[in-house]
Amino acid sequence: MAYDRHFLEQMRNRLLERRRVVVQSTLSNQREIESLKTQQAPAEMEEHAQSSAAEFVLTRLNENARREVAQIDAAIARIDAGTYGECIECGERISKERLEAVPYALKDSECMRRSEQQAEPGREYPTL
Repeated sequence: MAYDRHFLEQMRNRLLERRRVVVQSTLSNQREIESLKTQQAPAEMEEHAQSSAAEFVLTRLNENARREVAQIDAAIARIDAGTYGECIECGERISKERLEAVPYALKDSECMRRSEQQAEPGREYPTL
C-alpha cells in the first residue's frame, strides 16, 4: 500500500530542501579548506596544528555531507520508482513518523533496531 501523493510530494520537497542546504554547506566548507591551504603568512607551529585540525574536521564534514546527499538522491529515486517507504529488509511499510524524522530511512523501526543490536549487542538504541 503506497503513500498518498500529497505525502510523497511533501517528502520530496523536504528531501530537495535538505539536499540544497547540505550542498551549500559543503561548498562553504570547501572554500574554508581552500582558504586554510592558501594562507599567505607562514604559520607558527601551534597555528599550523590548529589549521590542520580544522581542515581535517571540515574534510570529514564534507565526507558526511556527500554520504547524506547520496542517501537523499536514493530516497528521491525511490519516490520516483514507487518504492519509497518500503523496508529493505522485511518489505513492510515504514511509518510516516519515521520517514518524517529520517526522510531517507531504508528500514522500518523494528528492522533498524535489530540491525543496530546485531552491530553492537547489549547496547540500547532509541527508535523512531
